[in-house]
Amino acid sequence: MENAAVHNGLRALELLFARPGRDGVMALPEDPLLERLRGAFLAASEKPVSGRAAVADYLNAIQREAGDAPVDAQLAGRLFDLLIDHKVLPADLEREEWSENTAFLLRLGLELLAGIAALTEQLPEAERRRVFPAALELFRGVRSDLPEREFAAQLLACDRFRRCRTFRYLGGKFIQSEVTSAKPVERFFGYLGMRTAFQDHFRKFAAGKTNLPLLVNSLPGYGKTSLTVSFALAEPELVLILPDPEALEKGWLELVRPLAARPDHKFVLFFDDIDPRHTDWYSFRTYVGGAFTLPPNVMPVLAANYEFPANILSRGRKVTFPVFDEVRCTEMIEEFLQGTFGLKQPRANLVSVIAADYTEDFGQKKFTELSPRSLIRYLSMYEQDRIKRKTIMELSFGELITRPDAELFYEFNIELMRALYGEEYIKRLLKERLRALE
Repeated sequence: MENAAVHNGLRALELLFARPGRDGVMALPEDPLLERLRGAFLAASEKPVSGRAAVADYLNAIQREAGDAPVDAQLAGRLFDLLIDHKVLPADLEREEWSENTAFLLRLGLELLAGIAALTEQLPEAERRRVFPAALELFRGVRSDLPEREFAAQLLACDRFRRCRTFRYLGGKFIQSEVTSAKPVERFFGYLGMRTAFQDHFRKFAAGKTNLPLLVNSLPGYGKTSLTVSFALAEPELVLILPDPEALEKGWLELVRPLAARPDHKFVLFFDDIDPRHTDWYSFRTYVGGAFTLPPNVMPVLAANYEFPANILSRGRKVTFPVFDEVRCTEMIEEFLQGTFGLKQPRANLVSVIAADYTEDFGQKKFTELSPRSLIRYLSMYEQDRIKRKTIMELSFGELITRPDAELFYEFNIELMRALYGEEYIKRLLKERLRALE
C-alpha cells in the first residue's frame, strides 16, 4: 500500500505530535489513538512480515482502545489543542488571511487526514476482511479532500470553552458540567453588601481591571457557593472552573497553564468548601502573589466556613458574611416580598409574622439550621402555598403580632460557632464584644 498519501500522513503525524525525549529520540505522547495511527502508517509503508501487526490490526486496536467517536472527530480535538499550544487562537482561525504558521499547521492536519483516509481506501481486500465492521465505521467519514476553511471550522467547533461555560477539573482534565444550583442574581435577597461585593468583583474581572483572588468565609448555609456561581455566570465573558480541592495544593501549574494559553477567555477557579486550617498553601503562595504572577485571565475564588490565614488574606480580597440574626432575617424577607410580590414597602407586621413563622418551623424541626439557606427554602414554600400566605396575611392584621425570637438566633449561632471553632473562639468573641461596650 505504499503511496505518497500514507508517507505524508506519517510525516504530518510526527511533525505535529512527536517531541524529543530525554534520550534525544522523537516520541509521540502517551495517547492510544496517535500511537496506533503511527503503527498503521508504518505497517502500510513496510513489506508484510509474518507475525508483525498489519494495518488491519492497528485499525481494530483503535476501535477497542480509542473510543467510539469517528477518528476525524477524535483527531479534531487533539489538533485544536495543538493549535493552542502553538499560540494559534480561535480568532486566528477565523481571519480571512491566515498567518504562515497557522496555514502550515492546517496543511499538516489535512495531510494527516488524507493519510488516514488512504489507510482504508487502499486496503487490500484480503486485509479489509480482517477489520471489524465497528472499526471501519470509525474511519468511514474521514475525507482526503476536505477544504481548508471547512477543516478550520471543524477545529473551531472543538473549542470547549465556547461550547460551555462551566467545567469540573478532575484528574487533570476539564470536564464539561452543568451547574443546576445557579439562579438569577435577582433571586438573592438580603445581604446587600455581600451581593454588591460579588457583583463588583466579577464585573471588574470581566472588564480586565483585576484578577485579585476572592476569599470568602462565613458560617455554613450563607450562600457562598450560590453567590459565586450565579454572579460569575452573570458575566457572559467568564468561564467557571470547579477544580478538585486537591488541585489547590498539588498540580496548580497543570491547572493554570492551559487556561493561561487561552487569553481570549477569562476563567474563575472556584475552590469550594475548603478547610484553610489543614490546607498546604505552598503552591498558592508561590503562584499567587509570590515568586510568580497569576495569569491576568485567571482569578481564584476560595470559599470556606473558617477564616483564612493572614498570609493568604494579604493575597486577595476578603469577604466575610455577617452573622445571620433576626435583623438580617427580616431584611431578607422584606426584600423577598418586594422582588417576588411587587410590594414597594411591605408592612412591618407582615414581615414580622413571616419571620416568626419561619423560626417556629425551625423550633418544630422542619429545618436543621437558622440560616439564609433554610430561610430561602421556607420562602419558596411560602411563595407556592396560597393558603399559608392568606393565613399569615390575616395574622399580620391581628391585635397580637408575633416577633422572631432574637434569643433563638443567638443561641443557635453560638452553638454552631462553638462546634466549628471551639470554646476558645467563643471566649474571644465575648471579650471583643465586652470591649466594644466600654
